[in-house]
Amino acid sequence: MVELLMDITQQLINGLMYGAFYALIGIGFTIFFGVMKKFNLAYGPIIMLGMYASLTFVYGIKGPVWLVFLAAILGSVAAGLVVERACFRYLRKGHELAPLMTTIGMLILVEEGAVAVTAGYGYEFPSFFGDESLQVGPFLVRPDYLAILGAGICFVTLLYLLIHWTTFGRAIRAVAENPPAAQLLGVNLLKVNTLTFILTSALGGATGFFVVTSIGALKPDIAAWMTIRGLVVIVLGGLGSFPGAILGGLLLGVVEFQALWFLGIKFRDIFAFLLLFSFLVLRPQGFMGKKLV
Repeated sequence: MVELLMDITQQLINGLMYGAFYALIGIGFTIFFGVMKKFNLAYGPIIMLGMYASLTFVYGIKGPVWLVFLAAILGSVAAGLVVERACFRYLRKGHELAPLMTTIGMLILVEEGAVAVTAGYGYEFPSFFGDESLQVGPFLVRPDYLAILGAGICFVTLLYLLIHWTTFGRAIRAVAENPPAAQLLGVNLLKVNTLTFILTSALGGATGFFVVTSIGALKPDIAAWMTIRGLVVIVLGGLGSFPGAILGGLLLGVVEFQALWFLGIKFRDIFAFLLLFSFLVLRPQGFMGKKLV
């Protein structure tokens, strides 16, 4: 019985630390949806392209870790600006499904393009945080998971300060609340939308760096995997809810790691989607979303 409780607690710790990654992906979706009221299903490919850009400094230039991290962010931002122009800026208003369909097309296009270029092979990504687990009392803590948790706390704090204590943050909140009224008050909607793309893409690139470092490999299918996880998190947390995305990401991480440890890797995704279906049936508004009428 004691051993069982130890195993549950160990996987709870792992799930909470890794869940910080899911929370950050969900926050990226949440900020985007809150400002533009649209889903960006090309968010996963944006992150993936940033990771491939960082590989240039891993295999080619062999730069230091901070340069690889910066390349991941800049690569994702560049990809995000391309997606913004191709899938959102020039679409006619009134066609609500158009951005959804164009981003699905972009997801497929980028993923298949990556498969064609790499022949579907994965590239090894170095572990910048070491491979030896840290002993904390009776529990083991992986340094890469600890780095993900630390990065999550840091990024969430910076985002909170940006959104609540800067002019750009006030503009984001105004557009999210009422776009026509924000425009009447002098807010440039096009500028806010573009900067939102830059912000969420930079967040995705920074997050992806820590995750790919933890996984140890980069493959084209990571784009769809990140996109699906992000959608699950925002459903769990509630559409447009910043704190909900954090709770949803942590919950998803805990559920996945408990299923992974006790039932095996084949049940990891099964339980993740069972959790999603349960929320859609029992609490479709998520943890902190508005109650649906």
